[in-house]
Amino acid sequence: MSNYLLLSTLNLCLGGLVFLLGLLIYRENPAQRLNRLVALMLFFGGFGAVVAALALMAGRSATTHVGAQAVSQLLQGVAYVWEFYFPTLFMFASIFPEERGYARRTWRVPGLPWRMGFGVLVFAPYVFHFALTIGITYWHPHIALPKSGPLHYAEPILGIAGLVARLFLFVHQALFSLVDLFFGAATVALLFGSHRRATVPRLRQQLWVVAIGLTASLVCYALTTSIPSLFNLRPNESLRSVLTIVALTLGPGSIAYSVVRYKFLDAKLLARRGILYALGSAALVGVYLLVVGRIQTFLRVMLGADSRVMEPVFLIMALALFQPAISRLEQIVDRMFLRDPNDYRNVVRQLGRDLQTEIDLEELLTRTVRTLADALLVRSAHVFAFTPQGPIARTAGGVPLADAQVSRLAALLPRVGVEEPIYRVSEGVEGLAAEDQRALEDEMHVELVVPLRWRGELLGALLLADKVTGMSHTSEDLTLLSNLATQLSVSLQNALLLRDRLAVARFEEELNLARQIQRTSLLSEFPTLSGFDVHAVYQPSKHVGGDFYDVVETGDGAFLIAIADVSGKGVPAALLSAMLQASLRTQADSRASLPGMLQSINGLLYRSSSIRQFATFFLARVEPKTGTVSFSNAGHNWPVVRRARGGRMLLERGGTVLGILENARFEEDRVVMSPGDVLVCYTDGVTEAANAQNEQFGEERLYQLMDGLPSGCGPREITDRLLGELSSFLGDVEPQDDVTLLVLRALEPATASEDGGLEVAVAAAPR
Repeated sequence: MSNYLLLSTLNLCLGGLVFLLGLLIYRENPAQRLNRLVALMLFFGGFGAVVAALALMAGRSATTHVGAQAVSQLLQGVAYVWEFYFPTLFMFASIFPEERGYARRTWRVPGLPWRMGFGVLVFAPYVFHFALTIGITYWHPHIALPKSGPLHYAEPILGIAGLVARLFLFVHQALFSLVDLFFGAATVALLFGSHRRATVPRLRQQLWVVAIGLTASLVCYALTTSIPSLFNLRPNESLRSVLTIVALTLGPGSIAYSVVRYKFLDAKLLARRGILYALGSAALVGVYLLVVGRIQTFLRVMLGADSRVMEPVFLIMALALFQPAISRLEQIVDRMFLRDPNDYRNVVRQLGRDLQTEIDLEELLTRTVRTLADALLVRSAHVFAFTPQGPIARTAGGVPLADAQVSRLAALLPRVGVEEPIYRVSEGVEGLAAEDQRALEDEMHVELVVPLRWRGELLGALLLADKVTGMSHTSEDLTLLSNLATQLSVSLQNALLLRDRLAVARFEEELNLARQIQRTSLLSEFPTLSGFDVHAVYQPSKHVGGDFYDVVETGDGAFLIAIADVSGKGVPAALLSAMLQASLRTQADSRASLPGMLQSINGLLYRSSSIRQFATFFLARVEPKTGTVSFSNAGHNWPVVRRARGGRMLLERGGTVLGILENARFEEDRVVMSPGDVLVCYTDGVTEAANAQNEQFGEERLYQLMDGLPSGCGPREITDRLLGELSSFLGDVEPQDDVTLLVLRALEPATASEDGGLEVAVAAAPR
């Protein structure tokens, strides 16, 4: 007898807990279809346990109590309600995690004005089965037939009809068990198929726990009802109760575990704590009843005392002991379940802490969007950031944004209002037109827009789609996203600042390398010449260009002078100028004409550089014995010759700049320099230097300065005076381009040095 009472009590307790779990899930989000379906599934499962417990107790008392017999018959009739558990499971597996295509179909019913949905089709066989069972079981017609006459012979026919009806019911119940087994097997197949296809870790964990638990529950239920009905077996009542208890523990228990541990159904923290503490409290109450029952039995048997006298004492002791026990239970529960590092709330919070130390922009965006897509179970997640180089978008869980979509987002996101930290696109976004909102919702499948702002400046936005499960984003999700957006905005601002600093550092490093290349290529020692004096100055600016000059002996007593300016800045320009200088030096001894040398250099530049790179080049051959200067000017600033006896001459004959036309042709001209004549070559860094009023130094100012120089000035003094005037003109403004000067002066025979030395200086860059 005690075994039956224990099994009945366990069934009743578990059934009640399952009812409470279903009610909690329903109240958590009654508007959500999935919540309603899971709650209904639990209600049917719990109903089966309660009916089994009541039937067990009524069956044991039916032989002695008339009321128990009536209750037993009533339970036999309504017991079939619990079989709705099977189609409900199948419906659940058909819409979780995503609603399958067949679950969305509808069928038109002939002769009726409405269409029949998939749910009606699934539940229709069970409604018919329940109605038929109740009708045949409880319909006992009492027809008073006359003892004589023709109707007297109908009595046997009615008896046979009743027998056929009951036989039909028996066969129907046996065969209908196949329908239960079919829905059970289909449910298992759907759940494990969904688990195999799922890619999000948390969703896979949910599916795995629920699939294992419900599969075990279905097997136990099939062993207690479906299989015995199919083969007309009568299992032991104790075994049936035990299997029912196991089914209730594994099936609803797996759902409860998934809700608590993996946030199944997006249950909020309060609901998850409620489930855990309710189960823990129920366990403590069960222990109390078990211990107190044993003690009462001992007192009654051993001492013969009435155990009811001790019940107040036991209750007071339980109240004193339960409070610390429940507190300790709460701590254990929090540590084991609610502080799980894999819980999505903890994942998002950990992401927020990690973002505070993440400084790489690409890693920051990629990690953020991947974590959000996995943690929130969204179909797709995009993170959008504005950078000085242009907008950047990263995507996880869906199709990346097209270039046109990125451009459209860059235009519409700055118009998003600042009233709300998060906007639901379906409810309207402040500042956006209806057309823009439709583009977000229909084309990009965006459900949430989370602007990322820092001190009023829009840095980017988080764009989240709806959830894979079809459930809406909860208030807890929005709170976490709002907090994460604040942290992400700070991290994004830091990453952008760091990127700018790194870009500046790389640029400075590039400039330093370019300066080293240029200084290395410039001469520090010059060949010994006679009849001429030369001085050259190179002052690099912060934005290094490709200026260079050179003086090269030709081997026949003559020498070449060259000055050039390569387009562009930084290392590429410096390398290109070094390449042109090397090409010039390799041709110095070839006795080639100046146009031929320039054509060779032009071909090299045309073939080895992009179309946007070119160079201006002035090349001259100086014959010390005759004072003849042959020259060819390839688009360079016109060098000027100031005559000692007055007047000046511009050396402009030559051709186009180098690197533009592959087969460019160049002309050569010559000028004879008399003693005291001065040739000044310069780059556009001199004439195009602008002061604070944006006024350029210009050629005319340079010519006037040269005309005003004393006749006895040497090349060094000329360059010093020109640079001094340029510095005074600029004031506090730093030159934006390199300044290069090369001055050649024909010497008087009496003033030539004994060794015919050539004086050259390279000025250091101003600090």
